[in-house]
Amino acid sequence: MPRYSTAFGMDVHLRSTTVCALDAETGEAVTRRFRGNPWGEVAEWMSGFPGPSLAAYESGYLGFAPQRELSGLGVDCVVAAVSKVPRSAADLSSKNDRNDAARMAKAILSHDVTPVWVPSPEIEGLRDLAAAHDAATARLAAAKQRLLAFLARRGYVYGGTTPAGNPRKYWTYGFLRWLDGIHPADDGGIRALAALRNEVEAADETREALLAEYRAAVAAGPLSAEVEALQSIKGCGFALAAAFASEVGDFSRFRSGRQVTAYFGLAPKQRSSADSVRLGGISGAGNALVRKLAVEGSWCYAQAGHQPKLMPKGSGVPLEIRMHGRKGSERLLRRREEMIARGMPQAKANAATAAELVRWLWALGTMCREGAE
Repeated sequence: MPRYSTAFGMDVHLRSTTVCALDAETGEAVTRRFRGNPWGEVAEWMSGFPGPSLAAYESGYLGFAPQRELSGLGVDCVVAAVSKVPRSAADLSSKNDRNDAARMAKAILSHDVTPVWVPSPEIEGLRDLAAAHDAATARLAAAKQRLLAFLARRGYVYGGTTPAGNPRKYWTYGFLRWLDGIHPADDGGIRALAALRNEVEAADETREALLAEYRAAVAAGPLSAEVEALQSIKGCGFALAAAFASEVGDFSRFRSGRQVTAYFGLAPKQRSSADSVRLGGISGAGNALVRKLAVEGSWCYAQAGHQPKLMPKGSGVPLEIRMHGRKGSERLLRRREEMIARGMPQAKANAATAAELVRWLWALGTMCREGAE
């Protein structure tokens, strides 16, 4: 990390920003509060200090907008990973905007700032679509659950079995036909059932419309080839492929699969000392959406066969990538079978499968990017 003459620690909020300019030679600190976040005025104020300089703020709900604004005005600015910024007990006991900005400036000069990779606006848009699609899916699931809860309270049970002897599933054509025959005796029940059905239908239509926009944005975006390539491995559909690719963005920024596993919070927690090595559950760090989709996708290996995954006709994924995806599917399936045979609980085996699945996804995306170059 280069040596800076001035460090600008920033504490950024929606309607104000506090900046601490710390001189590396004299240790003199100058703090100023800007209301309304006038980035042009902030950049002009920073230009009055000796260079080279670096500005940094903690990653948070304002995202990358301040970094883009200041970088466009010629300010060298980075977004610091909030989990990597050192904190002392004194920082926690006396927390305010002024002290937070000073702490960030000191972290810059002591090289304790870990910059966050800043995505392009196009990739950030795909991340927003991934979150919106997940929220729409959750709203649809909640609406369905409210309808099923209403039916259960009224004593309506969709029973019976399929010809194979399995319980009949909800939300099939047969279930909807059965639902058409439900007529509560009271007027309030009739109106409530109609409202709940309308809610489910509206949530489903909203989700389908959003999914169509999501697919169109991915197809027209910079990660279309990667998203298609990631789906060559079992357990990875469009939702996981698009969310994973948009979160990674630049596949070359990871040096190994272990880094990918740790980045998405699928590496185990560790509390070791001397000869004692203690590993716990997964850390849960990083993007929760990708982690959830990877865990859900890994459950397919509980019932998957050894047949290769068939890609849609007309797929533009190169043969080399498709074969690597088949190799990954077979390895994940055999690893899971070995873990279950050793008596490992299903949930634990699935978490381990998800941890390796994201490594294979990173490898497939890397192959796709290298092939394009």
